Amino acid sequence: MITLLWRSSRWRFALFCVLAALQGLAPAAAIAASGVLVSGLPGNPSQALQGLALFGAALLTGTVLSAVLDHESAVLDGRFAKAIHETVARATLRTDVERLVEPKTTGELGALAEFERVDGFVGTATALRELLRQRATGIGAAVVLATFAWWAPLVMFLGWRGLSAGVRKWLDHGMNLGAQQGEQAMRRARYLRGLAVDSPAAKEIRVFGLAGWLVPLYRDAYRAALEVVWAGRKLGMRTVLAATAGVLTAHLIVLTTIAQTTTTPAEIVVYAQAVLSTSALGYVFGAEIPLARARKVADLARNLADRLATTPKILNRAQAIELKNVHFSYPGKKVLDGLTLTVPKGQSLAIVGENGAGKSTLVNLLCGIYQPQQGEIAMPGEVSAIVQRFTRFELSLRDNIGFGEGDTAKALDKAGGSGLLDDLPHGWDTVLSSAHPNGRDLSGGQWQKVALARALLAVEKGAEVLIMDEPSANLDVLAEEELFAKFSELTADMTTILVSHRLASVRHADRIVVIAGGRIAEDGTHVELMAENGRYAAMYSLQAERFASHA
Repeated sequence: MITLLWRSSRWRFALFCVLAALQGLAPAAAIAASGVLVSGLPGNPSQALQGLALFGAALLTGTVLSAVLDHESAVLDGRFAKAIHETVARATLRTDVERLVEPKTTGELGALAEFERVDGFVGTATALRELLRQRATGIGAAVVLATFAWWAPLVMFLGWRGLSAGVRKWLDHGMNLGAQQGEQAMRRARYLRGLAVDSPAAKEIRVFGLAGWLVPLYRDAYRAALEVVWAGRKLGMRTVLAATAGVLTAHLIVLTTIAQTTTTPAEIVVYAQAVLSTSALGYVFGAEIPLARARKVADLARNLADRLATTPKILNRAQAIELKNVHFSYPGKKVLDGLTLTVPKGQSLAIVGENGAGKSTLVNLLCGIYQPQQGEIAMPGEVSAIVQRFTRFELSLRDNIGFGEGDTAKALDKAGGSGLLDDLPHGWDTVLSSAHPNGRDLSGGQWQKVALARALLAVEKGAEVLIMDEPSANLDVLAEEELFAKFSELTADMTTILVSHRLASVRHADRIVVIAGGRIAEDGTHVELMAENGRYAAMYSLQAERFASHA
């Protein structure tokens, strides 16, 4: 945590610490000034005025420093939050998707999201400032108290530090428990809440009248998550109570001694204030709880970054797409089992198979999103892809396709989507989201054309392989026919992988392979595979009969 703040701006952080300490010493100066003021009240007006002036100067100094530190705290709070976000972003964007979906990773990311939901990571520098200020106040008070008796500040220090240690152990245990077990329980509660308020699920919840079923589930899940946190907070309370008794005893000893041995009102005023001000040496709830959270956040982010710090595996380069004895499994399920495939440069290949055969997994492997658990993959160049669940960025149409680069108009025209501009109030600069002022959302088919244009533009920029995973999934029959009528034009002179469950579409490809049992079961052209009367012929005939029966 301190390292992140230091790296954010060294000179600013150093100045911040010095000013916070000076602000903390102002109360100690005010205590000493109050002694001068009280001593002069009986019959020494000049001394009283001097004490009053010193007292006012101490208060003014504290006020000025407070104003300066308000600004500096806000700046450093923002930089700390930025550092956390950048650490997590670098870690997650540079690792494999397999690592991101591991339960440990999703748990850590969920814990970070929960920490951010509470305070947005802003408050760390503010809390540190308060802790430094309080510690400086406590040290100043201890110095004043030492002029009464050398042992008095030591007794108060031991009492307050004992309480601080007990409270810190109690809270840290509860926080660690909450970040681990509590996050697992909270994840289900957040999921159930999302069903009620997030648009896709909320529609069905209301259509089927499931509110009465969902609300109790959410309530019970949320309570279960809180009970984990509550259980952690109950542990260690005996230590806290014993330490509290120790602090009370320290106060009793020192204050009783002051009352018995001091002879002037000024001494009583000064030393009593000093005793009470030593509380700044104890546990500062307003500062140490946020700082404990900040340390936990920084540790989570650093550990996540360290664990995900893998060197991306670079796919081997070849003149053709080469897959040799590729294996890949999900937990409890083998998907690819020694798959071997060669796709010559410039060929269009269609991949078909039953649901769960491994078509989308193969696409992820070819894109480099997943890495083969065994075997090798070589590619002829960079890959462009339109995947099944493409991202609908809440950006302008222009940025959704080209992200600020390339001939977006040409790409959209090739994807058959130039007509989209007619419905967009700001043309290319229209934000594609109904949640944005003056924005517009698109239909599923329109979004499909945007995603296809995005992939085609990447080809224009130099990608040598185009992968299309269900490119017509959201298109109507006419739009689909239009897309595949131009298939040869779109894929000319490039290596193309087409995945589709609509077999009437894949017949346009130069070659078709059928995946079954984790391997290539059939390989050939549409005509050849129909003649073999195997898996492909059976699937094609079944689809053709179904369409014919509905004609």
